[in-house]
Amino acid sequence: MGVDAGAGAGRVVVGVNTLEGCRDAVEWAADAADRAAADLEIVRAVQFPPAVDVWTAGYAPHILDQLDVAARDDLARARDLVRGRLHGDVRTSLVHDHPRPALLRAALGADLLVTGARWHHRLRTGVFGGFQLGSTSLFAASHAPCPVVVVRGPGSAGARDLVVGFDGSPSSRSAARWAVAHAGATGAAVRVLLVWHPLPDVTLGTDPSAVGYRQDHERDEQEARTRLLEFCEELREESQRTGPRVDVTGTAVRGDHPQDVLLAAAGDCALLVVGSRGHSAFTSALVGSTSHAVLHRATTPVVVVPDADQAAHRRAACLRAEARDTVH
Repeated sequence: MGVDAGAGAGRVVVGVNTLEGCRDAVEWAADAADRAAADLEIVRAVQFPPAVDVWTAGYAPHILDQLDVAARDDLARARDLVRGRLHGDVRTSLVHDHPRPALLRAALGADLLVTGARWHHRLRTGVFGGFQLGSTSLFAASHAPCPVVVVRGPGSAGARDLVVGFDGSPSSRSAARWAVAHAGATGAAVRVLLVWHPLPDVTLGTDPSAVGYRQDHERDEQEARTRLLEFCEELREESQRTGPRVDVTGTAVRGDHPQDVLLAAAGDCALLVVGSRGHSAFTSALVGSTSHAVLHRATTPVVVVPDADQAAHRRAACLRAEARDTVH
């Protein structure tokens, strides 16, 4: 089974800034590529230093040379780190561009894009400091035409199961299918979580203070559970047709904040999988509010999966940007 649901062996891309900050991401990407018999591409972007006056312009080429030396060293050490860890080829790419467009171009035709999280100094994050989601990782999750994995660390020791958020949206369905494909390759189980909340009852009158919630909560909950269990059975049957039958279980949880439920469940899982945009997101949002919150707060590796329409739209946008860059 490939690294992406429905995709054959191909290419896994991992972006690095320094090896120290991205070691876990590089190792995670190498393992994913090895399972899929795919090639691994390690990408490092270096921006041309800005020249604010004639004096700094004269030094800019020298500064760029020094940045290139450091970047090539990072790439070489990353390649050495995973040498012999996978059967496919390991390629390195040094790109003179901002990391965002560099990663998007590399992600074209890739099955998976992997990024790390950056360590912020305590002066920027408070007295405790900690790993924070960088703007490049969030941008990749919002614009990449393939699933994006954000790796903060190795994950919970001994954890194997995948947790996936489901709300019935196309993105959440794509996320669940990706999770099942990944589980089929790793022998893991998949836990599908649906978070439901009572619908407001607008039939009680026009007085805002009189608006309450529907009294038939049991029916709402039963409908949610039925929808979830039917989808889980569909996933199990699909997995059996394409490979080993994956153990897929579903849980419907009542709550107002899906991200809190997902984050609590992610504490003992190997991977948290979410769709790029659910039913509750604004149509203009590139990443839904739940996915956004999970990306910022989860310590478990997180996968953000676009649905087919989103992936096609993003791929077209990347191609247009690439064509503009070629012309210029």
